[in-house]
Amino acid sequence: MPVFALADLHLSFGVPNKKMDIFGERWKNHSEQIAENWLSIVGKDDLILLPGDISWAKEPKDAVLDLKFIDSLPGTKVMIKGNHDYWWSSLKKLETLLPPSIHLIQNTAFNWKDISVAGSRLWDTYEFNFDGCIDYTPNDALSHLMAKEEDKDQDEKIFLREMQRLETSLKQLSSKAKHRIAMTHYPPIGVDLKASRVSLLLEKYKVETCVFGHIHSMKENLNPFFGEKNGVRYLFAAGDFIHFKPILVLP
Repeated sequence: MPVFALADLHLSFGVPNKKMDIFGERWKNHSEQIAENWLSIVGKDDLILLPGDISWAKEPKDAVLDLKFIDSLPGTKVMIKGNHDYWWSSLKKLETLLPPSIHLIQNTAFNWKDISVAGSRLWDTYEFNFDGCIDYTPNDALSHLMAKEEDKDQDEKIFLREMQRLETSLKQLSSKAKHRIAMTHYPPIGVDLKASRVSLLLEKYKVETCVFGHIHSMKENLNPFFGEKNGVRYLFAAGDFIHFKPILVLP
């Protein structure tokens, strides 16, 4: 009963004016790509991890169609919040909307068979960067550098808060689990796999694999996010980079 991962679905069935193909050819008919690939790979008894940026909806009610789309696909699904998941309110409110096959992680852990999954969104950090791996246009590159200087202090505050949330979740991983997996939306480590604050935390809680996404316009000739550091395997699962084809986490 395999485990798969697919981040950054960016669905918009409830807000049809949000068209992803403005971000490039990779995003053309991407929801159809998701469904086709998912149906060809994931079985009804499998688990699929969705590390954030699920829906463009701003209100929970507008995310219902996107959640129903995910529910219609095979498998048990577990997801965390991404930076664009504005619809994600309190768990108490969302539980009334959730289809039966979807489960959320928020300061919690999710147990499935002999697998325990924790997670948190994380945030931007200047501990590492990925600029050499991204196809920025000249204007994008300039605005990116300006944003770094303007937002640095605020980003660090949010990052530290997200680190606390991640540890809260990691503490709830089952001690009986054969496999311990973490999901983060933002990357937990740099392309060089040098130790980071998050990687040290994952090692502390004996996480086997961490899956993440968030970064778009990744250069296709690069594959720097599949690697292992001190016993933790890091898998980059952003939808546009993996052509919206769920990747195998555990066979």
